[in-house]
Amino acid sequence: MVLLDTCILIDILRGRAQAVEFVVGLAQKPAISAVTATELVAGCRNVRERRQVDQLIEHYAMHDIDKEIACLAGDFISQYGPSHGTDPIDALIAATAKVRAAPLATLNLKHFPMFRDLKRPYEA
Repeated sequence: MVLLDTCILIDILRGRAQAVEFVVGLAQKPAISAVTATELVAGCRNVRERRQVDQLIEHYAMHDIDKEIACLAGDFISQYGPSHGTDPIDALIAATAKVRAAPLATLNLKHFPMFRDLKRPYEA
């Protein structure tokens, strides 16, 4: 099950065809991190956008942040924060992907240095 980064869902909300085609073409229902839901809700500028976000996230399995994910995210921040600027949000998303053994789909490769072979699922 693929874990979608926030940028993929933002592209879907914006109606970007490449994002929609990517997600629709997946063999299994993708998942998101609870942190991704937080980012999306925080970015809503009005009630209409909030409704769109609420409707969108209902389509995906959501992984909560547990102790294992939280601790691994802390390790990622310690390891990659100073050299790559890895922030807590991206570290939590990366740790969720790692702990849940889910390939991460993102357009922001530089945010995830812990995944050396990471590739964009479509062109940005």
